[in-house]
Amino acid sequence: MILLTEVTEAGWWLTACAGFFTLQVFMASRFLHGHGGPPLTWLHILPVALIFLCTVGWLITLPVMLPQTAAWRAIALLILAVPLTLTDLRCQWLPMRYTVMFWLGGLAAAALPGSVQPFLTALLTSFGSFGLSAGVRWLANLHNGDERIGLGDVYLMAGLCAWLPWRSACYAAAGGLLLCCFCALLTRQPSKPFAPALFSYLCGVCIFFPQYMAGVL
Repeated sequence: MILLTEVTEAGWWLTACAGFFTLQVFMASRFLHGHGGPPLTWLHILPVALIFLCTVGWLITLPVMLPQTAAWRAIALLILAVPLTLTDLRCQWLPMRYTVMFWLGGLAAAALPGSVQPFLTALLTSFGSFGLSAGVRWLANLHNGDERIGLGDVYLMAGLCAWLPWRSACYAAAGGLLLCCFCALLTRQPSKPFAPALFSYLCGVCIFFPQYMAGVL
């Protein structure tokens, strides 16, 4: 279980996670700059940083209610989701290099001891999710000039099914989609990026229902 009684130790772990966050922000910024995208601003970075650090700080100092491997796996998931969240938030881009890394990270986590699902299950489920999501994308974009569902979202869902059991991944996707629709309703904009909504939903789950990240529904 994660129970850090020393404030100094918790501070060091939080500092390390903040360093990983900064690195991911740098990578996302470099990608946008190298591909002619709009630059990241503090208006985009600060809310994501605040949500991320609050969630990670809670997981690090979490009382004895979540297996240690589950907590660190949740932190790794959030770290790998940072560049996806920022690029999607800034200009609705989900670069394949980051979606594939997110997917591979989930498969690597499934291969480690204490994973929430066996590696073979994670592999088959993620590929099944990829095929199903690709089919939904094809149908959604069939008679539309603009993409309603991007290919990056397909990779994102496949990666999510590698990190979480398929039922948990479906609940997470549904929660992210509802949050996305709610934000679109508030702002009166029909199109909203999915990755930031999913990231926010997963952070909320880590704070209020941490056992969810251990595959307990």
